[in-house]
Amino acid sequence: MHLDGSTDVAELRMKLGKSAAAVHRAPNAIGEGNRTKKIRLIVAVPGFEPSESALLASVLSRPSKVLDASLSAVDGFLRELIGTPIPTVSGTRTNTILSVGTDHVLVATSRTPTGQPVPIAEVVAALEHLKQDGIIDANVESLGYRSAFFGAVLLQVPGARVVGAAPPRITISESSDAEPGHPPTRIAPDVEPGPFQGALDRPVTTRQRREQHRLRAALLRGRDEATCALCGETFPARFLWASHIKKRAAATEAEARDLPRIAMLACIFGCDALFEDGYVSVEAGAVIGTAAVDEASAIGRKINQIRGRAVGEYATSATYFAWHREHVFRS
Repeated sequence: MHLDGSTDVAELRMKLGKSAAAVHRAPNAIGEGNRTKKIRLIVAVPGFEPSESALLASVLSRPSKVLDASLSAVDGFLRELIGTPIPTVSGTRTNTILSVGTDHVLVATSRTPTGQPVPIAEVVAALEHLKQDGIIDANVESLGYRSAFFGAVLLQVPGARVVGAAPPRITISESSDAEPGHPPTRIAPDVEPGPFQGALDRPVTTRQRREQHRLRAALLRGRDEATCALCGETFPARFLWASHIKKRAAATEAEARDLPRIAMLACIFGCDALFEDGYVSVEAGAVIGTAAVDEASAIGRKINQIRGRAVGEYATSATYFAWHREHVFRS
């Protein structure tokens, strides 16, 4: 029998019950069969071979924490990847997001180093597929002719891994704790959160760029407090972030060494996040804001608070601000 979303579960249960009651009973005989015997159900699941039962069980029991595949979340996720080479499923090539526009991302490969546009809506569709099914074939049939890029993006999902080879598939394992550079996750709306289960701490290994300490020191110049480059307010040093104007992943080695001109101090009370996510930038020495958000929204009001404010160190960092406007700013 064929099972799908329209299957009448009560009717199915009745059929199975009748079949179980007839075990060891002669055909057309009256009376009960042997109720101590069990019947064996063989279930064929489209897209899975009999040898992949363990994988199917993993997919069906995937955790309730699921990927937020909304357009705004995916847009922000893609912006975090700007300038970072992300490997394809095969591991033989990389894709690099050069910029994120209103409705497309510019993706560079070894064949097209200047980049080609890819609709953000198609990235959303691929992530939605993975979110709904828990597994997706990483091939042209499932992902389209941009399958190499989409597969590379899907592998950035927390807990994502490749299984199989013909075709390779991407699935999400039970370990899906979000990490920097990964798309945000959220608890499924129909799941009531309960007490956290498992260890509250886990050992991690991190790598810190050597210039990070020098960058912060160069920007602070020994001060215990300093001014946010965007809003102009003065804060204790602990509330100021050494924020790269041109993303570190996109900078050349010479640019990465151009301290402190490649970076600025931005406060953690909104300015750093707005700049990092492309809601504000700097042009001709003043803060500019995107028109892509409602001015009455919380983000819109925050943008208006700093829009037009003069940025003192603009001249020495103008080329880096120009890169930010072209590749990150939501124009």
